[in-house]
Amino acid sequence: MLAKLFKRNSLADAGKSSIIIQRASVTLTVTVGGSVYVQQLPCANSDFCAAIERLVAESDLPVANSQCQIVLGHGMYQLAQMEKPAVPDSELTQALTWSAKDLISIASENIILDYFSYLNNNPNNNKINVVACDKSIIKPITDLLSGLDVEIKNISIVDIVLSRLLNEPTPRVLVFHLPNMNVIVAVIKEGQLCFSRHIKGYDNLHQMSDGDFQAGGLNNLGLEIQRCIDFAVGQLKLDAITGVSLLVQSLDTPHMASALQDFFDIDVSIHEPEFAQEFNRYPLSALALAEMELAD
Repeated sequence: MLAKLFKRNSLADAGKSSIIIQRASVTLTVTVGGSVYVQQLPCANSDFCAAIERLVAESDLPVANSQCQIVLGHGMYQLAQMEKPAVPDSELTQALTWSAKDLISIASENIILDYFSYLNNNPNNNKINVVACDKSIIKPITDLLSGLDVEIKNISIVDIVLSRLLNEPTPRVLVFHLPNMNVIVAVIKEGQLCFSRHIKGYDNLHQMSDGDFQAGGLNNLGLEIQRCIDFAVGQLKLDAITGVSLLVQSLDTPHMASALQDFFDIDVSIHEPEFAQEFNRYPLSALALAEMELAD
C-alpha cells in the first residue's frame, strides 16, 4: 500500500506539504502535481520560524494554500506512559494534563498535550501514551503557517509516522536512525505502533564503521532491541517477533545488519522502502505525506 503512495506519480494531488521539525534542522517538502521539492536547513538557536520562512521563500513550488502535515522530531516533544485515568473521554485530556505534570519537564502553562494507545493483546494493560510539546515553540510556527494560508491538517510525531513503514501481519522491530537524532526502536504490526523506545548514545550511528561494530559498538543497541522484544511479547502479549528491520542512513548498513544478526535468532535485514528518489535522504518527509494521504 505504501509503495503506491511513495512513487512519484502518486503525488499528483496539488498543494501538499510537510514540515519536519527537529532540534537542529527543519525540512520542507512541497508536492504539486507530479513535481516534488524537498529542502532541509540547519536551525540556529532554535529559530524554527526563521528557517521555515527561508525555506518557503526559496521553494521552487508554492507553499501557500497547501495542506500541511507537521511532524515533530528529535528533541521537539516528550513522551510518557501512564495509567489511563478513569474519567469520561471528554475529560481525558484535562485529567492527563494534570497527571502528567510530574512526568513532563515543560512549564504547565505551556504544555500542549495529546495521547495515543499502543496496539497490544493484553486486556490488563491500561497504559496510555502522553505526548507533550511546548506551546511557546509550536504556536509561533502554526501562526506563521496560518499567515501563509497553509492549512495544517495534523501535527504528529516521529514514533507514529514510522509505523507507516511496515504493514506485515506479524510484528517486527524497526530500528530507525537519522544523523544527529536518537535511535528509535519500534515494534510495528500491520502498520500500527505496538511499542517504541528512544535509545540514547547513538547520535553518530551513521558514522560508525565495521571496525566499530567488531569492537562491540552495537552491544548496547542489541541489548535494547532485545528488551523491546521481551516487553512486546511478555507485557503486551504480542505474537512472536518475526524480524528486525534497519532503516539507517549509513554507508556501512550491511555490516551493521551483520553485526546485529549475531545477537538474534530472527532475521535482521535492511529495510528498503520504495520512496521516490527525492526522499532517499528524507524518509520522514515521505512518511509525513503518506500519513496525511491515508487520513484523507
